[in-house]
Amino acid sequence: MPEIWVPYGSVETLLTIQAENLGTVVEPSDDQKSYQPEKLADSVRKTGSLFVCDARPATVQLLKEVVSLLGSGESPLILSPDAKRVESLAPELRGRVVTAQRQPGGADGAASYSSEVTAAGVKIFMATAQPDPLFGIVDAKVAACLNWVGNAARIGAQKAGDLAPAPFVKTPAYESAEELAGRIPQSSFVTVVPRSGKAWSVCEDAPFDVISNGFYSAAVPPARALVVGAGGTGYDDTLSGALRLVWGSLGCVRRSGEVLILAECAGGLGSRALEMLVSGRLAGEAGRRRERYVDGLEEVEYLERLKKDYDVLLLSGLPELYAKSKIGVGSAKGSGEALGKLLNKLGRTSKVNVVTRASECRVSSA
Repeated sequence: MPEIWVPYGSVETLLTIQAENLGTVVEPSDDQKSYQPEKLADSVRKTGSLFVCDARPATVQLLKEVVSLLGSGESPLILSPDAKRVESLAPELRGRVVTAQRQPGGADGAASYSSEVTAAGVKIFMATAQPDPLFGIVDAKVAACLNWVGNAARIGAQKAGDLAPAPFVKTPAYESAEELAGRIPQSSFVTVVPRSGKAWSVCEDAPFDVISNGFYSAAVPPARALVVGAGGTGYDDTLSGALRLVWGSLGCVRRSGEVLILAECAGGLGSRALEMLVSGRLAGEAGRRRERYVDGLEEVEYLERLKKDYDVLLLSGLPELYAKSKIGVGSAKGSGEALGKLLNKLGRTSKVNVVTRASECRVSSA
């Protein structure tokens, strides 16, 4: 009986699927890295500030590799929106990472920049790429804006039109973030493309297509059911993150099929809009108008589209009450129960495709 391990938070959860039910398993291969940290270290030596845009495993790995190559007195100022988390993942940097607070959005909807990113001096922004239904991908440019340019997400949502999910497409929202990032003086943007949770390639000031084409790609015959893992710690910390990641993998499941999402959600819902939805403060079309934008408003639209096109089951650490009565999806207490629900509904001969790390894949229909 095939056994498949899918990242779930800081551990992995076991999927046991009968051979006759198993379709295609999409799992990014752990190929040899295709980057040279020495090259980035040379750039960092000329830099006044290194902005670490996220704390995903590949970002932290690259950060540690680069810093280890610097001599004494060569390390720049390292800034992060969550310095404590970066230092907990890289203890050798304890006391060397400074928190650069996220720039809040103003009521007027105009872009505003934090003082750290507009300060004098050469700056490098580092982030791990991931697929995204609004921006197409989130790279270092987008991540820098979402952290330190107030109203960047709101401006992107306004540019996006009908909010149709478009992973791996250079969307108007991405173009808006690209334009905002271009206003940051003396800046360079380093994007890590991951494989198996590790840094695989590093793109410095690369265009959208170069980064997008670096993702692991697979064409898969659609099945009646899909099990999709967001990618573990750094990706499935919140429901918000998981909802944004699944869209790049839906090409391998039939419309009206079953989608089981594995996401630990140890950090909870993850956006103000989802919190408002669960508490009943975001109801009806009037509550979702983008001129009244709140953080993550587009995720409510993505959730509704997902439920409209598929039967959705969520395996997470969220309270079961949230899933069914507040979010409107099914829930399960374990992977065995979840798979049992899928196969009991579809029939014991149905095929199930599995994407272990949606954060690293672009999956299309064969």
